[in-house]
Amino acid sequence: MVGSFSLQLQIETPGVHESRQMRFQVPIPRPDAAVRLYCFPYAGGAAASYVGWARALEAHSIEVAAAQPPGRNGAPNETPCDDLDRLVGMFADEIEAAIDRPFALFGHSFGALVAFEVARRLRERQAPGPMHLFVSGAFAPQLPTDGAALRFVEGDTPFLEAVAAKYGGVPRIVLEQADLRSSVVPALRADLSLTETYVYRIAPPLACPISAYAGSADPIVSSDRLAQWREQTSGEFSNRLFDGHHFYLNRCRDALLADLASRLFRCV
Repeated sequence: MVGSFSLQLQIETPGVHESRQMRFQVPIPRPDAAVRLYCFPYAGGAAASYVGWARALEAHSIEVAAAQPPGRNGAPNETPCDDLDRLVGMFADEIEAAIDRPFALFGHSFGALVAFEVARRLRERQAPGPMHLFVSGAFAPQLPTDGAALRFVEGDTPFLEAVAAKYGGVPRIVLEQADLRSSVVPALRADLSLTETYVYRIAPPLACPISAYAGSADPIVSSDRLAQWREQTSGEFSNRLFDGHHFYLNRCRDALLADLASRLFRCV
């Protein structure tokens, strides 16, 4: 079931039949689940990052829908998106069209920024919003970006080495094999460029609860910068540190999901 799980959206009008790949993939469809959890990956990441989450959450009434940004995994005729506003619009369109139950948003690192902006976009449209926003490995969006801009690092290998030094999470095999580097770098550069050029827009806080997570040894997201997500909600706020660095969620997945599920079902 997991090997290929892309969904297809069928759009029918009189005399016209069109099919296009959707931007969300569902590893384990659960039509009777009480809640749908939309998950957004880190920079350069893809929907496959959340296949294990769908399995781990089978004991709960949660359906995982994983975001697949453009230009991942060698998708034909696709290039990574270089416009955050357009990317957010793509995701908001599909969420709004598929609202049939309560839903929540989760994003890690770059994905946290995308999830936050998707929640704002739905509010701007006066569409139903998320019951909860979970943000991970990202400091509050109103804070300035610090550190050197990685998007200007030339050459695939130096670029990947700079990313690995700052964030971790780049497998050694990717650094060593040219074909893997060439497949990973375009999406990673595009997403980091969107992160580094992000301009925060002042707006009222969201009404939904926000839970913010990070690794206790994350060199980018300090506990203070994580806690400032509090300004982005008029509802309940919580923040929690797990043992680990920027990609703490790999080693602490089960504890993270237990916390997430418990907070979701307080709201259902």
